[in-house]
Amino acid sequence: MRIGFWPPVYGNWIMSDDPALCDASFAYTCAAAQLAERLGFDTLLLAEHFINPLGASVDQLDAWSTAAALAAVTDRIEILAAVKPGLRAPGVVAKMAANIDRISGGRFAVNLVSAWWPPEYEMLGAQALTHDGRYARAHEYISIIKGLWTQDDFSFKGAYYEVRNATIAPKPIQRPHPTIYAGGESEAGRDLAASVADVYLLNGRPLEELAPIIADLDRRAAERGRRLRYGIAGFVICRPTEAAAQAELERLAGLKRGKVIGGDPATVMHKNSSAPALRVGINGGTAAGLVGTPAQIAQHMRRIEELGVETFLLQFHPTLEELELFGEEVMPLLRS
Repeated sequence: MRIGFWPPVYGNWIMSDDPALCDASFAYTCAAAQLAERLGFDTLLLAEHFINPLGASVDQLDAWSTAAALAAVTDRIEILAAVKPGLRAPGVVAKMAANIDRISGGRFAVNLVSAWWPPEYEMLGAQALTHDGRYARAHEYISIIKGLWTQDDFSFKGAYYEVRNATIAPKPIQRPHPTIYAGGESEAGRDLAASVADVYLLNGRPLEELAPIIADLDRRAAERGRRLRYGIAGFVICRPTEAAAQAELERLAGLKRGKVIGGDPATVMHKNSSAPALRVGINGGTAAGLVGTPAQIAQHMRRIEELGVETFLLQFHPTLEELELFGEEVMPLLRS
């Protein structure tokens, strides 16, 4: 089992635009990353947005410059940065990734996302594309990145990108290349992950819904002669009693303020009808079932692991205090 967390690049993971609850500073994220490393966390995921989904005036930490900075101030933890095709050229991302991988000593990874929020593209003058078009573009995008990581004089011509006799040096330390994570629950998203990803990231959801998704991805990957590993997102609320954890969930749900406007209605992630009405966090959040006592959380994570999930990417609020609580109360149960 690999344990990871989401640094609060939005300022928080309860999706509130209240300045008193937000800290999207590098200093806070750096403190969280170094604390997680001391506690024994294995990885961290930096979500990529150029503007905050709750509004352009709300602070938002940049994923890739933050990844480079964290690479220089950590020693062991994997640094996973999301990337959205269309906002940075693939060759530029390949070069940046190779450099961050070297800065970190071979600890960098890429989370390929296909962007569910068109207003971000429109505001910055980038092409938003339709839902399936975004996944087709993402396939070309990661093909170019992998080609530049592994080949010299690499060429590519597709519907969205063209690269001619391109070489980047130095290449990443990791061989054959840094790990590629990807999610996406639509048909297009699952096909993309089965074709190009090393790790498929599931959105947090009830236990009984995970096995059919994993079986479907296993089948798609096998048809392509590949094998996937799996990770899952989840928001953790850990308290001495189940009642106290539920009370904290209710408190955090009451802090949610602001609404994401303009998300693509075709995005399957936002259509999960089984998600509980009372929920905090993103990509499933507390729907992953990690609300309870330390023993309950550890037991539920073990059940998820038994389905084939290797990596847990966890959200906390407030990050520093809850991260430390998880490290002290839950991780010893998982490591024993």
